[in-house]
Amino acid sequence: MANKAARKTWILVADASRAHLYREESAGSSFALIDSFSHEESRARVRDLMADAHGRKPNGTPGGNGNISGGGGGPYLGRPGAAPDTDPKEVEKQKFAQELAETLEKGLNEHAYESLVIIAPPHFLGLLRGTVSKQVSNHIETTVDKDLSGLDAPRLTERLRELRAG
Repeated sequence: MANKAARKTWILVADASRAHLYREESAGSSFALIDSFSHEESRARVRDLMADAHGRKPNGTPGGNGNISGGGGGPYLGRPGAAPDTDPKEVEKQKFAQELAETLEKGLNEHAYESLVIIAPPHFLGLLRGTVSKQVSNHIETTVDKDLSGLDAPRLTERLRELRAG
């Protein structure tokens, strides 16, 4: 197995609404940005995620009045004010984690990296770890449960150097 310095390493720095994917250059001395991702829906207010273009909440039926033809739908089926089973913001975070997992899978299949470092806040890190395939998971070298996604490029580069040196 090649040593850490010779391995192709990708570093994903993410939170629930944005991510930056880097390729480690020359054993931690520099990092090249491969791609940036944004998922605005993760930052949206719950009421905005729940409303359609006219500000109406979904009611579960195409007709829009909450009634099921022929009756017998039960008291909760199609009820306009019923709470969703899953928090809409959580659903958006899961969608973003899936999008990132697909990118990591594609990179692995194209042999773009051999090892992977994921840096994300604890909750989103857990979503990512639960979403990536077993093959990608086998290539995760390190995970760091910190939110570094909001740092500007020079500060992020410095933090990545510190993390990769230690």
